[in-house]
Amino acid sequence: MKRCPECGGSRPYRLSDGRLKCRSCGHRFSWTSVWDSTRLPAAVKRRLLDLFVLGVPSYRQRFGSATSAVSRERFYRLLRACCAWEE
Repeated sequence: MKRCPECGGSRPYRLSDGRLKCRSCGHRFSWTSVWDSTRLPAAVKRRLLDLFVLGVPSYRQRFGSATSAVSRERFYRLLRACCAWEE
């Protein structure tokens, strides 16, 4: 859900330049989902997500993976942050 970073309002509307504006406080902001924030292909992201759910650490994927260790670790950090945010 798109929430305002200032007040946490959950009902923004879209401006003509593509940004969002909060109905509560009037703050203008842009929004990118975690899934879209990485430049990995969708198939690779799905595979990394499957391995994350199975509990496979990033360093165990060093031989059979199509991504670098840095991008795998960053994607895992983003997934952990999303899990922590939901908790």
